[in-house]
Amino acid sequence: MNGFADEVRSKLAPSCLVDGVASIEGGNCGASLAGAPAQRVVADLDKTGAPLGWTQTKCDFLFFADPNLVVPIEIKDSEPNVVQATKQLQAGAKAAESLAPSGLAVEFRPVLVSRSLRRHKRNELREAVVEFRESRARIRRLACGDPLTGALGSS
Repeated sequence: MNGFADEVRSKLAPSCLVDGVASIEGGNCGASLAGAPAQRVVADLDKTGAPLGWTQTKCDFLFFADPNLVVPIEIKDSEPNVVQATKQLQAGAKAAESLAPSGLAVEFRPVLVSRSLRRHKRNELREAVVEFRESRARIRRLACGDPLTGALGSS
């Protein structure tokens, strides 16, 4: 029986899959996948065969896991421009809409991984939301090096 992650995997080019890694990186920043669900698919949107083209706005990674979890991830190794990061996560969410099986309730968790934020950036991030299908979710932030599981918990 195929699960959520397997169904997504079948829609992605193998050249953009990076599921076997222990962490995902962007420059000098990243997130550990330790403790993340074992039944998962991780797509690097900068690799050949990714569902978004080279010149399109996009986030760095899409993470899908059983049961029905969708996580666009943007990694910034410096203090991020929150507006730009939100646009990138929204583009990832749009790509994920076509990859995630329809008709299922999903947990949607947009994640920004970055170095520490100044107070005004933290306040800006608290207000930022990303839409996925019929829902809106606030962006969760992880510090560089933290495990992704820190952003996968309940709303």
